[in-house]
Amino acid sequence: MNNMILRPFTIDDAPVILSWIKDLSAFRKWSADRYPAFPPKPEDMLAQYESDVIFPFTAIDDDGKVVGHIMLRYPDSSNTVIRLGFVIVDDNLRGKGYGKQMLQLAIQKAKNVFGAKKMTLGVFDNNPSAIHCYQSVGFKVIGTDSYLIDGEEWTGKEMEILEL
Repeated sequence: MNNMILRPFTIDDAPVILSWIKDLSAFRKWSADRYPAFPPKPEDMLAQYESDVIFPFTAIDDDGKVVGHIMLRYPDSSNTVIRLGFVIVDDNLRGKGYGKQMLQLAIQKAKNVFGAKKMTLGVFDNNPSAIHCYQSVGFKVIGTDSYLIDGEEWTGKEMEILEL
């Protein structure tokens, strides 16, 4: 695995990122109920980020290849908490450390660029590899939730890192 950087997301990244989402289950694990329809279109992705408290990033490798995507946002007006969302890695690269590296870069950015003191995220229980990845960079489970997703009840974990 080579080096990775996070750069601001552009709509040109969307077709590549969305191509990693192979079915409705993968789509909901990634987006919960935030998107109106599957499969999403690039303009649907852009519409998710129309806010001055949302900061989407694309992970690229040394060759300039898009390998991941992550969104940081301020969930409240304190601007001391960053919440992660829409976290995804190229499905051909999973299990190779790309997710962990992308999360480490996001943590550095949250602390050094956004001034965050805490990071939070939600993850579904039916996504154990993601839970493991979040734990590998220091996230701890602080609670559980349940959500109605496409008529089914999905349970999930609320996770956070307090010391950035």
